[in-house]
Amino acid sequence: MILLLGGTTEATSIARALAEEGFEVLLSTVTGIPPRGGLGAGIRRQIGELDAQAIEALIRTQGIRALVDATHPYAAAISANAWTACQRTGTPYVAFDRPSTVVDGPGIHWAVDHNDAATLAFSFGQPVLLTIGARNLAPYVATARLHGIELVARVLDHPSSIEACSRVGLDLKAIVCGKGPFSVMENTLLIARHHIGVLVTKDSGKAGGVGAKIAAARDSGCRIVVVKRPPRPKAGHSSIPALMKAVRFSLSSGHGT
Repeated sequence: MILLLGGTTEATSIARALAEEGFEVLLSTVTGIPPRGGLGAGIRRQIGELDAQAIEALIRTQGIRALVDATHPYAAAISANAWTACQRTGTPYVAFDRPSTVVDGPGIHWAVDHNDAATLAFSFGQPVLLTIGARNLAPYVATARLHGIELVARVLDHPSSIEACSRVGLDLKAIVCGKGPFSVMENTLLIARHHIGVLVTKDSGKAGGVGAKIAAARDSGCRIVVVKRPPRPKAGHSSIPALMKAVRFSLSSGHGT
C-alpha cells in the first residue's frame, strides 16, 4: 500500500494514477473537503492532521511500502514529519512538487517568509490584500496595526478559516470568504473594491490561481509580494508520470528518489 499525503487537487489525480498502476492507496488529507470526481476503487481515505509519530504508526500498521508527499508546497511541517517517519521506518519517500507559475518581473517582490513579507508589504504605505490562506496571518495583522494601514484577507469559506482570522484579531469587515481559484476579473474587482495597492501571495502554482492574481494585480497597478516556497526534505517531481516512475524505482530499489 502507498501512503499518499496531500490535499484534493493534484493528490486526487496522483491517487488515481497509483491505483491504475495496481497499487492500493491510503490518501491522507487534513480537511474533509470531498475530492472532485470521487476517488475510485483501490483508494481509501483518512482525514486529520498527522505528526511524525502518527505517520510512523500508519506506516507500521497499514503495511505501507512507500510514502508519496503531495502536500501543499507551503506545508513544511507535514513534509518534515513525513520525512522523519520515513527515516525511522526505512520507508521510501517520494515527493511531488507543484510546478511554479511565478516569473520574475516588474512589480514582483520576493520574501523569504511571512515575517519578511509582512514587513515588505506594509513598507509601501498602501492597503494590502492577503491571498495566502488563513494560516500565518499574525505578522500581517500586527504590522498593519503598527503602521495604521488597511489589511484585507481572502480566506476559504470555512468555519476554521473564520476562527483563524478571529484568533489573530482580524475584523470581520476585513475578511473576504470564497473558494478559489479566482479569475482575473474576480481578483480585479476585489482589488478595486478595497483600493488595494499591494497583493501578497504564495507561489502555489496553477492550482492556487497565482497567475490570475498576478495578472489582476499588474492590471491594477499593484505591487506583488510573493512568499518563497520552503524547501522540501528531498527534491520532488513536477509531473505525475515522473512521480510514478520514481515510485516504481523506489519500490524496486528500496530507496526514495
